[in-house]
Amino acid sequence: MKNREISWTNIYSLQLLPAVVLWVLTPLLGEWVITIASIVVGALCMYSASFFIKLYKGCGTIIWVVGWALLLSGVLWIGVLLLHLPFVPMVLFQAPFMALLTYLFEQHNIQPTFCLQCVVKRGGIWERNLLGDYTRLEAYYIIRILLFGSLIVAVVAWALFLWGIDTQSRLGRYFYLFFPAALCVALILFETIRRWLLEMAIHPSGKGLSLTTSVESGGKQHFYGIIRILTICQEQIFLIERKEEREHERENSSGLDIPIHKTYADCIASEKELVYQIISEELQIENPNLRHLNSTISENRSRQVGHYILFLSDKDTPKMNRYPGRWYTVKEIARLNREHRLHPLFRECYARLCTVVNAARTYRMNGERRYPIRGYKPAFTLRHLQELNIEFDDPIWLYVSRHNEDRLLGRIDLWFQKLLRKRHSSTCCDA
Repeated sequence: MKNREISWTNIYSLQLLPAVVLWVLTPLLGEWVITIASIVVGALCMYSASFFIKLYKGCGTIIWVVGWALLLSGVLWIGVLLLHLPFVPMVLFQAPFMALLTYLFEQHNIQPTFCLQCVVKRGGIWERNLLGDYTRLEAYYIIRILLFGSLIVAVVAWALFLWGIDTQSRLGRYFYLFFPAALCVALILFETIRRWLLEMAIHPSGKGLSLTTSVESGGKQHFYGIIRILTICQEQIFLIERKEEREHERENSSGLDIPIHKTYADCIASEKELVYQIISEELQIENPNLRHLNSTISENRSRQVGHYILFLSDKDTPKMNRYPGRWYTVKEIARLNREHRLHPLFRECYARLCTVVNAARTYRMNGERRYPIRGYKPAFTLRHLQELNIEFDDPIWLYVSRHNEDRLLGRIDLWFQKLLRKRHSSTCCDA
């Protein structure tokens, strides 16, 4: 695999620079100039955030947070100026907005649209780590640091402001302008050094050979893949206790997981043919009831992880006794998830399945509710999954789960669709 060199596209804290520049220029610009500049720069940051996934295959979350913080604070400053109130320092509004947005992103899963596109293309955070890409892990790590840094700046700035420290004083100019800018620069330096050390640890020879990549020999890159099969019977899922022994895995990469987890390399057969072959060898089932859940592919298309669902009949259920595990109900899995006893890969796979099924049973593909009862959502069950006439890997259902008529933005989107007489397109059948 080609080495992923350190550049400005994967040093995500560099996306804080628009805010840092405005903080430093505040004493040199007029009140209306800095206010308009904050709104314009914020709008440009929000618009350019999605390009990080499209052009640079990186994460644009931080610049999305910065854009919203600049835009909202600029709108508040317009109100302050129109009311002829004293102009307050920029950081008094921007730091709390940054803290709020990063908190909602990390704790309540409130994310921009391009995050959904990123998950659809590259998989969840653990699936991506399995494919050898650690960039999203680093993005979440920097966002967590940004959350605490924004809280510190907000508390210090508001404490000094309420104490009566003026922006023209030496103490005020330091804590309102240079202190938050210095923290941002320190975060950029910290992330740059951290990324450099990670690159040295993962690619010590400088040739780009990762711990989880396929091996190159004779100038030819070998394909590497994993097939994972989720086994369901009636209202239960079969799980086993899995403990990772590889040193490069994260320390908490253990827990209850699906039993059929196979690795293959340089196979000329299609992925689905391999799945049928694995089921035939493992369970001696020739014509399995199989559904494709999703597949994720690495950026250089040399590694792939495929998830499938196998529906077992009652007569084939005893064949699972060869594995050291047992059947778990939906309620038991929900309890185990709260207790953090599920394997991360299974947790991501199961969460995607629940999201797709709940969205497909509650809404149509254009986001409209299937049932006129507001707030009603059918209970998630397993026994009717094989009868659900949808494609589980269709990204439209992940989109509908976040954009539907039960959400404000979803209602606005539906209104525009009806106005323009447009509908979402999808290759899947209706549920």
